[in-house]
Amino acid sequence: MRMAPILASLLTGSAVLLSGCSLAPCIDAVREATGTAPLPSGGTAPLPSGARIDLLEPYDAGRIPVLFVHGIGGSPRDFQAMLDALDRERFQAWVLQYPTDLRLQAAARDMRRLLAGLQQDHRFTSLIIVAHSMGGLVSRRFLIDALDEEDPGGARVLITFSSPWSGNAWAGVGARLVPDPPRPWIDLAPDSAFLGSLRDPLPRVPHYVFFGYRRGPSLLTSLSSDGAITLESQIPEWIQQQAERYWGFDADHAGILSSGPALGRLNALLAHEAGRIRSGGSAKAPLR
Repeated sequence: MRMAPILASLLTGSAVLLSGCSLAPCIDAVREATGTAPLPSGGTAPLPSGARIDLLEPYDAGRIPVLFVHGIGGSPRDFQAMLDALDRERFQAWVLQYPTDLRLQAAARDMRRLLAGLQQDHRFTSLIIVAHSMGGLVSRRFLIDALDEEDPGGARVLITFSSPWSGNAWAGVGARLVPDPPRPWIDLAPDSAFLGSLRDPLPRVPHYVFFGYRRGPSLLTSLSSDGAITLESQIPEWIQQQAERYWGFDADHAGILSSGPALGRLNALLAHEAGRIRSGGSAKAPLR
């Protein structure tokens, strides 16, 4: 029995860490679920890596784009409940699909290239990023790099769900013991340079953090966790210090994306940030 597939399942609670699904079926599934028709030109052309951003409906300058970024082994269909609940009068849904066997810095660079292309096409001035798990790490790295060069790509808000800010011990084990390990494991190892780089501050971009916890034992850890990622990794002290706000929910690693309480908080947060963006961000009313 090979070690890599076993560790893959442990890292994600799923047996599809490296497979996921190809872009077209995932996008078709999301469009079918949300009632949006296929769009021949609704997004970007794929990069050489296969990464692309798909617009689930024609671009509308009057609505704020919300970009959904999946985690390792994930796909846009992971966000079906969020897409169903999205206020389409205020927001338009975009989804990033990227191969999750990339080093995470490379995935962040791809994300930046794709958003730069969309900004050139549409000149959007605001963007909300909603990211799950490893997608949160990729998204924060994208923002740090963009802000370092004073090019935020229109991004105004980062919202992350169950992201492993302090890495994953199983990834560290796999990176050390598995010959030619999947490339993300190198960056997800708790002592990786990539994880250390994420501590750089994000001025002007509020970062909201959602984390999950699950009562009962876990096969992955004896520590408090969402069944896959420990609380210590989801909400380390530096994230608590830098986050605009953070909330915890009784949900497992994947289930938080369809948790009723988490969806309710997300929609309230999106409405709050839409009002702030529309007002120019000059005043920040209390978020209830």
